Amino acid sequence: MSVLIVGGGIGGLAAAVALRRAGINARVFERAPQIREVGAGVTVWSNAVIALRRLGLDEEVLSLGSEMLWINVLSPKGAPISSIDLEEISQACGAPSLALHRADLQRMLLDALDREQVHTAKECVGVKQEKGGVTLRFADGAEARGKIAIGADGVRSVVRESLFGSQELRSARYYCYRALTATPTVTKHEVVSVLLPGIQLGVFPEVRPGEAYWFLCRNKPVDAIVADAQYDHMAVLRSVSGELPTALGEMIVATDPERILIDEVLDRPPGRRWGRDRISLIGDAAHPMAPTFGQGACMAIEDAVVLAHSLRRARNPVAGLRDYENSRRRRTATIKRLSWRYGKVYQWERPALVKWRILLAASPLGSWNLRRMLRLALRFDPPELDGQEVS
Repeated sequence: MSVLIVGGGIGGLAAAVALRRAGINARVFERAPQIREVGAGVTVWSNAVIALRRLGLDEEVLSLGSEMLWINVLSPKGAPISSIDLEEISQACGAPSLALHRADLQRMLLDALDREQVHTAKECVGVKQEKGGVTLRFADGAEARGKIAIGADGVRSVVRESLFGSQELRSARYYCYRALTATPTVTKHEVVSVLLPGIQLGVFPEVRPGEAYWFLCRNKPVDAIVADAQYDHMAVLRSVSGELPTALGEMIVATDPERILIDEVLDRPPGRRWGRDRISLIGDAAHPMAPTFGQGACMAIEDAVVLAHSLRRARNPVAGLRDYENSRRRRTATIKRLSWRYGKVYQWERPALVKWRILLAASPLGSWNLRRMLRLALRFDPPELDGQEVS
């Protein structure tokens, strides 16, 4: 069986590694000229570390970043509101939870593949199903043929569009800013969270020596429609920084604007179909989700392991794809709904709701609920991949 994977991000590379471990040949086609260092940080929670264990990469990923041991929620003035023992939850779920540079994770997956498995500067412009196989068409006029195709090409997936036509994305109506920055106050094992009206900030442990990873979400303006190209994001960040605890505000202002990634938060409501015949989807192409719990990359890594297992044991490739989709639909829909719902709660602006949110976060009930959600997300029992590795 030969598998064509469109997209060389975390999901696409993880799928190729998982298929290799299951004894299935896969090729990855990435539109960028090269797979290079890009992006900010990424959280690899216990569930993804356990999935990487099936790929033989758990020890390596542990060496790339910092373990997250505590989640501390602060007031705008820096006073502690609540604290969650993340180490205890991670141990109960079977693996540590990590913060690391996205490029380091991507490089680890790339190094687990043979160089001839990954093809760059290959922008997929169409997918055609034919008897007994599929054909990818690329912008340079080239084609590639295989038994099945997997779309790992992100939230605006060309492969998805070839299956289901153009589908509108759902806007959460807030922006997410992400960056790495050098800071003398970088935390070692602590996740810091601050909630303000219409704003949430998260700062993660040292992803590289002396560098912290932070994200900040801020509601879009509601009194006017402002084109993204005209929106002064840096002015927004400077304004928000003055409302944060001093050290955190200074960290944001000191970040090189060239290193700040800016995205509008988009997703799709959970769907009943991810594929058709010899084509399927993984990661954001299948189930884009809000970044609230940092599970986007983790769900893609889980997808990869289940996909490889389903194809390895199936009577034929098409049956394997449908088995994979059926196995993953409920879990990803649950995490997607939680991410969307709690992302909205964290972006509340109305004073009464903001006050209630602070009171809940400081209460035993609030801490219990956060621990419950983390356990739900971080527990994952992946299948074994015991095929003969492709040479």
